[in-house]
Amino acid sequence: MLMSWVDFLLVAIASTIGAGVLFFGLWRYDRAMQPADGLENDPGKGPVFLFEGKTLVDATPDALGMISPHITHMSEYDATVHVLAQHFPKLGKVLASEQCGRHRVDDESDDNLWVEIDRTETRLRLKVNGRQRSDLNGPSDVIERDVRMSELMMLRDLTQHTPQLIWQEDLSGRLLWANHAYLAFCDKLRPDDQKHTDTWPNRPLMPDLLETSVGRSPSLRRMSVTLPKQKAEQWFDVTTVRREDSQLHFANDANAIVRADQDRRNFVQTLTKTFAQLSIGLAIFDKRRQLAMFNPALLDMTNLPIQFLSSRPTVDAVLDRLRESRMLPEPKDYASWREQFTALEQAAKDGSYSETWNLPDGQTYRVTGRPHPDGAIAFLLEDISAEISLTRRFRSDIETGQAVLDTLSDAIAVFSSAGTMVMSNKAYADLWGPVNDERIQQHEVQAAIQTWQSRCTPTQMWADLRGFIRNIGPRKAWSDTAILDDGRQILCNATPIAGGMTMVKFSIATPAHPIIRKLTEHDPALMVAKR
Repeated sequence: MLMSWVDFLLVAIASTIGAGVLFFGLWRYDRAMQPADGLENDPGKGPVFLFEGKTLVDATPDALGMISPHITHMSEYDATVHVLAQHFPKLGKVLASEQCGRHRVDDESDDNLWVEIDRTETRLRLKVNGRQRSDLNGPSDVIERDVRMSELMMLRDLTQHTPQLIWQEDLSGRLLWANHAYLAFCDKLRPDDQKHTDTWPNRPLMPDLLETSVGRSPSLRRMSVTLPKQKAEQWFDVTTVRREDSQLHFANDANAIVRADQDRRNFVQTLTKTFAQLSIGLAIFDKRRQLAMFNPALLDMTNLPIQFLSSRPTVDAVLDRLRESRMLPEPKDYASWREQFTALEQAAKDGSYSETWNLPDGQTYRVTGRPHPDGAIAFLLEDISAEISLTRRFRSDIETGQAVLDTLSDAIAVFSSAGTMVMSNKAYADLWGPVNDERIQQHEVQAAIQTWQSRCTPTQMWADLRGFIRNIGPRKAWSDTAILDDGRQILCNATPIAGGMTMVKFSIATPAHPIIRKLTEHDPALMVAKR
């Protein structure tokens, strides 16, 4: 059905009214965007950043210029947020919300700047817009100027309040600039009668810096300044940077390092003096198995030349020289000898190497390996020839004494002050039988007396003898007699000897007169009474 002329007229009127409303809205927006006070509106010249995720894929030259000083220590996305946050502190929060669409963030302190955000699911477009000022080229200049001023203030604050001494001198040593730490330290050097004036710090703090400064590359020196009030030295590690017409100096406190070095040297000197007095040979090999330290006793014990030891030889070189001078136990073959000392090094790492070296010339060394920090190994050589000789002599004396006792016809047993049998002779074994009972093997006086008592007629003598042996006070020689079960009479003598020990001697009595022998010979009735 064709549209009537009335309907057509109504559509035309509605279209005219809509166009008028749209025109009025655009006119009002244009009026609102017009700058005031001489500002010109040029929104097309602002810096633009285009990100794919958080990766910068494109940017205008002025945008790259804004973030280029910061991308050396942070990502391009973080650098952008950091630079823009100077004027738009809410920008980071808006970007963190990850809402798609278009947004606008205004500068809270300047109505002439704003950021337009256009975000899709994967792409982010940031454009900085603003009304151009006559004294600046655009929004990027405003932001760059403020960022640089902020960084300048931060750098000034850092240099003034850092504990490091920083100062600048011309090539003649005249002070051009100094931070608070430098001026505060100069006050410590100022004499009490010197008024604090601006000319006081101009005196060079370290005059030697001018004399030793050569070349344009940074140099590091350790220098000291004497503090007159404390009568002490203050040490610094000074880094100097040479410029065209001046020098920059950066001084760090080095007192702790200097004291630690001095303590270490004193400790090493103390150890060296201590090692020099030791009679034990000491050789310390570092982690590369080179001789790092030795003492004079090692020279005396090994007869190695001091020039050789001072050249820091390896473990293998030292062992080869010791073998050449016959200061090592000679193995059956060279291969086994080399394997032995490979095992020596490994055992020394674990701290488990300890052996006795019997040298061809009769000397005996005890060699001990001990691990040290940082992979080092220490070997201790102790001459135990006298100890071994004394032990052998002592063993020989014991064997000789035992042989002498075995030649005696009397049965002898020696007990310690604790009642332990420490020695007996062959006649004792013949009289009382071999020491094969478990209690006798423990060498207890109680077990020995039980053996004696079982072979003799009952008598109080054994109880008296037990008390005499266990008595630790002053004693006199004691003796008594007993009759064996075969009728023989024995004489028991107990004599105190050195160390609280007791020697018990049993002697078979001389045969008596025939009548007495008849009376004391074996009688079954006596045996029954004993039982």
